[in-house]
Amino acid sequence: MTDMTKYKNVSLSKETYKVLEALSKVILPDGRLSISKTIEVLTNEKARKLNGKVKVKRS
Repeated sequence: MTDMTKYKNVSLSKETYKVLEALSKVILPDGRLSISKTIEVLTNEKARKLNGKVKVKRS
C-alpha cells in the first residue's frame, strides 16, 4: 500500500502524458523511466536551473 505521508497524486491531460512518455525515452534511452520519475527528474532539473529562487517548505 502507498505511504500517504510521502506521496501525492496528480492528474494530467492525455497530451501531457504523451509528452512525458517521449521525454522519459530521451532522459533514459536504454531503460524504462516511469511517468512519476520523469516528473521528478524534470522538476528537480528546473529547480536547479532556477538557482535557489524556489523556496520549498519541508515538513
